[in-house]
Amino acid sequence: MFSINQKIRNKMEQDKKNREDEFLKVFEANIGIVIKIAKAYAKTTYDSEDLINDIVLELWQSFNTFKKESAISTWIYRVALNTSMNYQRKNKRNSLFTFWSNSKQFEDLSWLTEQDDTSETELLYQSIEHLEAINKAIILLYLDGKTHEEISLITGISKTNVGTRIGRIKEQIKKIIQQQKD
Repeated sequence: MFSINQKIRNKMEQDKKNREDEFLKVFEANIGIVIKIAKAYAKTTYDSEDLINDIVLELWQSFNTFKKESAISTWIYRVALNTSMNYQRKNKRNSLFTFWSNSKQFEDLSWLTEQDDTSETELLYQSIEHLEAINKAIILLYLDGKTHEEISLITGISKTNVGTRIGRIKEQIKKIIQQQKD
């Protein structure tokens, strides 16, 4: 009796270890997705780190439910975007900390020694911060080289709607960048 229970326990421990190793391997290969999305949805470095932790936790908790019907990166994008949008909604409700989370001056004092980065890329990402959550997700996926079909799978929006939204988002970004330059 003891040896059967011990064998079962050993098998369960080995399965858990294999699952952890597989998750870490997948996560390490796709960490860029998580970081990029967290930085796009968080206002400060601290919020970004907090959001990355939330995304990793959500990925880990739902790792067994991944059905392998799509690419693992598609699943990671979906989980990361949904977690980020929920995080953003939660933070909007918490008005007590709105000033603190929106204030970048407390985050980093490098502005004392460094000049502002006014590169086109920086302007682009600053303008993306002004978009609605779903549009932010769509344009980030687009900039990451995802096809309209992949964006559709990740966001749950029709392929045609994705194309239409991308065109509108580009126009919106152009206007925001122009306002920032003026």
